[in-house]
Amino acid sequence: MTSRIILFASRNVKVFFRNRASVIFSMFGALVVIALYFLFLGDVLTESYSGLPNTRALIDSWAMAGLMAVVPVTSTLGALGIMIQDRLTGAVRDFTVSPMKRYEIVGGYVLSTFIIGTILSLLALAFAEVYIVSNGGDLLSMMQFVRVIGIMLLSVASVSAVMLVVALFINSNTAYSAASTIVGTLIGFLTGVFIPIGTLPDAVGTVVKIVPASHSASLFRQVMTEKPMEAMAGIPPEEMLNFELEMGVRFEFGGHLVTPELSILILIGTCAAFYFIAVLRLSMKQR
Repeated sequence: MTSRIILFASRNVKVFFRNRASVIFSMFGALVVIALYFLFLGDVLTESYSGLPNTRALIDSWAMAGLMAVVPVTSTLGALGIMIQDRLTGAVRDFTVSPMKRYEIVGGYVLSTFIIGTILSLLALAFAEVYIVSNGGDLLSMMQFVRVIGIMLLSVASVSAVMLVVALFINSNTAYSAASTIVGTLIGFLTGVFIPIGTLPDAVGTVVKIVPASHSASLFRQVMTEKPMEAMAGIPPEEMLNFELEMGVRFEFGGHLVTPELSILILIGTCAAFYFIAVLRLSMKQR
């Protein structure tokens, strides 16, 4: 990684956080999740599973894990708004005639997107933990924190690649605003935050399980609900598994459970595939 990439990424990060409106707009999906959960989702879900021990802490942890999957999606698309704006204003042409090489420009945008997504995801994690603990839940252990941060970094990298491809096809502010609104609205459904995945029709549920962000949500939930689910030790294993499948803690395809390792491979594969698509798209534009 060259110093020019780092300097250009630093410029992009500063531009992003200097514009408070873009920061808030990039968190639109996350704010919707928080608002709906505070208003009624939390109470509705807690009441639905009132027969389980430690229900509120369990549902809070489940919801905050979903929030952790939503933030990388909306924040990275928001961060890529800088690249879109630079392209629309012609700033990119100025960069290309400078000593910077094309790969350094692209690398700077990719690195800044990853940094912004990581920073906002860390803030979301801090908010999630404060909220869970203030409601009587338990703080994550040090090992669980490490696992959550590892999942977070992988999730941000994977989503950054997907959003980069999306951004490369956006050629106007109107299209960018529309894409941001659609993504911010849909991501809560696609990660099973608004409606538990197990309650969806089979066809819709299958589509949701294919979305990489839903695998991020599953991985976050498996870690963040560990402590609350310890109180369910006396519940039959089949009942616990049904709860996990219905709430998207775990996925099942063709009668087989999706392992955490497979979800991780899906995120890594998504990252590699979409960065490859982005490189092809950029090569075609260059020609």
